[in-house]
Amino acid sequence: MGGAVTIFSILCGVFAVASTITSLCTDCWQINSKGSVVLSTRCRGLWRECVWDKFVKIWTCDVFNSYLNPHPAAIILTRTLLITSSIASAGAFLCLLLGSEYLSCCQGPLAKQRCLRLAAGLFFLVGISTSVGVVRYCVYVYSLHQYEVSLKIPGFPSFECGYSLWMAVGGSLGAIVAAAVSCYEVLFTKDPRANAVKEVAESGCTAGLDIVRTYV
Repeated sequence: MGGAVTIFSILCGVFAVASTITSLCTDCWQINSKGSVVLSTRCRGLWRECVWDKFVKIWTCDVFNSYLNPHPAAIILTRTLLITSSIASAGAFLCLLLGSEYLSCCQGPLAKQRCLRLAAGLFFLVGISTSVGVVRYCVYVYSLHQYEVSLKIPGFPSFECGYSLWMAVGGSLGAIVAAAVSCYEVLFTKDPRANAVKEVAESGCTAGLDIVRTYV
């Protein structure tokens, strides 16, 4: 049972790290909605905007002029939170591997429990920060979509949530599950310090009995 839980936590950690980093690097947080003109597929990311021309079969991307230029607060916040989550998820996965029973880097059981506690805390931070960024960006996309629809301009490309955003959602859920499983491993694993105390107590009792027997 313990081995299956460890493998499941590692798989959740891999999924969380891969989804979070991929959502940060891909360019489809917004995609033109089905109701707009379908001559091309237009995607907007956190860093650039890309267009797939269905006639020429060319994918072109335009990088923002400067990352220091004024941008919507939702994009700035999402960038910051996703960068933080990507770094934290990599650190959490490393701690998870060090705390697993299949890796012999941390020999002591107490050191492994500390690594699992740190991994759980970092994964929880990843899940919360990514969720906050996704929710804020969804509110931004919804408000922008409603504004563009209200213009009622024929052929005006209205945008909806793209696959990069849904990958961030998956990464957030994977990080929260990995944190919960890591907490389960910590809470339902015998504390090595308690085992050491028990062994010392038992050895002391045994030594006392031997002394009594000697005197008798």
